[in-house]
Amino acid sequence: MDIKIRDRKIDEGEFLKERKGVLSMWPTGKEVNLEEAIDYHKKLPDHKNFMKVAERLHREGKTVVFPRAGTPILEQEIELNQTLYESGLPLIPVTPDSYCRLLKFDKAKQGLEDSIRSGKPKLNGFPTVIHGVKNTRKVVESTEAALNQRMTNLDTRLMGEIAFAAGMTAGLQDPMIDFGCYEKNTTVEQIMRNSQYIYRLMGYYAERGAIITVDIDGMLPHGVFPLSVSIAGVVAVALLAARQGVKSIIPWSNMLGHIGQDIAWARLTRRLVREYLDRFGYKDTATPALFVAQVPIFPYPQDMGWSFGFLNYSAMVAAMAEAEGVYLRTIDEAAGIPVKESHAVSYRSAKWIFDVVREQKMKFDFEEIRVEERIAEMEIRALLDKVFEVGDGDLAVGLQKAFDLGFMDTPFSSNIHMKGKVLGVRDMKGACRYLDFGNLPIPKEAREYHQEKIAERERLQGKKPDYHTVVEEFWSFSKAHLIETKEKVYTVPASGKRVMKKAHTVITGTVGQDSHSIGSRLLSRVLKDNGFKVVELGGLTPPEEFIHAARETDASAILVSSLYGMAEFDLAGFKEACVEAGLQDILLYLGGYLVVGRHDWAETESRFKALGFDRVYPPEIDLDKMIDDLMTDLSARGKTKN
Repeated sequence: MDIKIRDRKIDEGEFLKERKGVLSMWPTGKEVNLEEAIDYHKKLPDHKNFMKVAERLHREGKTVVFPRAGTPILEQEIELNQTLYESGLPLIPVTPDSYCRLLKFDKAKQGLEDSIRSGKPKLNGFPTVIHGVKNTRKVVESTEAALNQRMTNLDTRLMGEIAFAAGMTAGLQDPMIDFGCYEKNTTVEQIMRNSQYIYRLMGYYAERGAIITVDIDGMLPHGVFPLSVSIAGVVAVALLAARQGVKSIIPWSNMLGHIGQDIAWARLTRRLVREYLDRFGYKDTATPALFVAQVPIFPYPQDMGWSFGFLNYSAMVAAMAEAEGVYLRTIDEAAGIPVKESHAVSYRSAKWIFDVVREQKMKFDFEEIRVEERIAEMEIRALLDKVFEVGDGDLAVGLQKAFDLGFMDTPFSSNIHMKGKVLGVRDMKGACRYLDFGNLPIPKEAREYHQEKIAERERLQGKKPDYHTVVEEFWSFSKAHLIETKEKVYTVPASGKRVMKKAHTVITGTVGQDSHSIGSRLLSRVLKDNGFKVVELGGLTPPEEFIHAARETDASAILVSSLYGMAEFDLAGFKEACVEAGLQDILLYLGGYLVVGRHDWAETESRFKALGFDRVYPPEIDLDKMIDDLMTDLSARGKTKN
């Protein structure tokens, strides 16, 4: 592969020339006046500057919630942010809709117009690019909080331009999370280059006295998997950002449910990012805070009591790790994209934990934390050494080569360029261990440690952890335990339980601009276990691609996942398109977070059945029951026998 990207600071002339093309991507780009925006930033009060608020939280020893929140209608976005600030949140994200993130500006414009017309959100976030500088600045000026533009996917250059020109003083920009979690066909190189533009833009502001903070989230683990690869990515991206002149960086660490590991990973992330920045000469780049994230990707509890427990576990760990911020999902996460009321009650609950725990000023330091920190540090340093080695000292080249060779890897990624040769499971205490190291350059001592912990579990349980263990433990934390128990989420049926006349072909994937593919991946595995031929399309799949695949393979069913709340946009006319393609008899199944906002499931189910789907499922389902439903429906059409 010819790698063209280099870890070099973009020349100012080159940068300004590129900006002209970026600002022409949508009419609102004309509203950006860089010099006026810099002057505007300089006049903002300290409580609207993300870095200064983060520094204050660190000095005062406080933890706050940093949520995920965004809604398309301007007045409702303003009201949401005011509600969050009144709930004790001085730092607030502006989460964009998925169409803007993927440059589908025409669709975002239509979604915004439909939202305004109905008075209800039809997009899953705030379409910053469509609103432009003028309207987005109204959002900035209507709250006393410091705002952070969330930016994911391949190209968010125009979104960053508009957000910063409007007065937002921070933004998420991390090529690792984009590559591993939000893109399907894009390479690390392509995403790094666009990230360099955002970092250079932040550097341009900084050179003129306006500091914009970047937060770096790392590559989310798609399931139970040690965080070493993710943390190594956070360190590497911090260096890429600093190279372009970024002067304020907030690193993130994730929590996966084991207290010792969660605290160890958080502390290690803060320490190593600072160490590597200093080592490479970026001592003037501030790291004002550490943020941690609630167990990512995993299903959220349906039970209200468990939802509060899930939330407050995360709040407790954040306080124990002395993080300044923590991303928490609301108690309504399992019901759909949350509304402002669920945000408010959820964050008041977390604030109670923060206030009580941080006030005690206790230092949580026990042997298990120290051991986990030592092992993880060994792994992270080895990963970073390998990145620099294969890149001949160039960090950008090294990252691309490391992913190409599997030296950086994660399981269940939606991206076709990820090797995906690694797997993780928990040990008997619930800590995350490597089940399969793939090509990761994990040192011998660390490998043996993980292997010993898994062997201990095997001895105590009397069986080897395998892929089915991995599937079970994807669900376990939402069911109030860490490791696989006798109560299964799904079971592979005994031989002869289900008999088909032929091995039916089914199509699976996540529709539209939705990159959340892990649920679809697990579903595909269960279908294969039950004798189906599965064509996996993965995330970010256009509706027409499902239909084309079904025609080409003579499929019996299409099983569509959607987890970002905009299924109604994506699937309008889908049944009619199937009929037009000669697939009038194909079974259509749909499942996930299908609409924006809290909703009555019966009404949602009815709505999508009216669109032509034979079965419609909520986010958390019994996969074994779904297989039974599929067999029943196939049998009714004369395609199976008992």
